[in-house]
Amino acid sequence: MMVEDFDQEEDERWRSSLLQVIYGDDVREATDALLALSLDEPDRIWIENELLRLLDAPVDRQVRELAITCIGHVARLHRAISQKVIARLHELADDPELKLRVPNALSDIRVFVKKS
Repeated sequence: MMVEDFDQEEDERWRSSLLQVIYGDDVREATDALLALSLDEPDRIWIENELLRLLDAPVDRQVRELAITCIGHVARLHRAISQKVIARLHELADDPELKLRVPNALSDIRVFVKKS
């Protein structure tokens, strides 16, 4: 087994274990796991897709709200964000449960993502 294969397997186990907690019943553990995953995941596209998936998932509202905040963290850490994420945030601007988090995430994107 090559080192890269081992690292990839470790990454998959780490992701899988955190996702189990995020989709679990303990909201505090879920938010802690979501924050850890968002701050430590090196694959921006992968974490963006997971955050987008969480926005519509049957999880506690606090987890969904944090997913929006984490989008801003991803933009800050990676200095990039996909257009589909920005479009989804604009769609959520009228969502009664999530709309209060959207302006901060969009602000983070404006501040930290460089226009090319």
